[in-house]
Amino acid sequence: MSTVKEGKKKAMEPAVISWRERKDVADKEEEALVKDIEDLRSWTEMIDAMNDEQLKEYLKNRPEELKTEDPKEQAQTKTSMGIMASVLKFHKEDSEDSVRPDV
Repeated sequence: MSTVKEGKKKAMEPAVISWRERKDVADKEEEALVKDIEDLRSWTEMIDAMNDEQLKEYLKNRPEELKTEDPKEQAQTKTSMGIMASVLKFHKEDSEDSVRPDV
């Protein structure tokens, strides 16, 4: 089954993968997952075995890739700023109407 994208003259053929290749890929992914699970288990056992002093030392000297970053405040997007401007405008108009008696 071929698909043609708009603006393209040439049909793109989807990649055909045999079941054996799919099985090989799935087996490799399974091996990687099993290794990751074993690494996680050994790390949690190491952490559980530490006392408070050892945990403090570990936190001070842990590798950079394991350190957490402080969340940075993100600036509001233009869309949300536009929506807020509209909302505030309507609220301002409502409050002005309530301040002025019958106009």
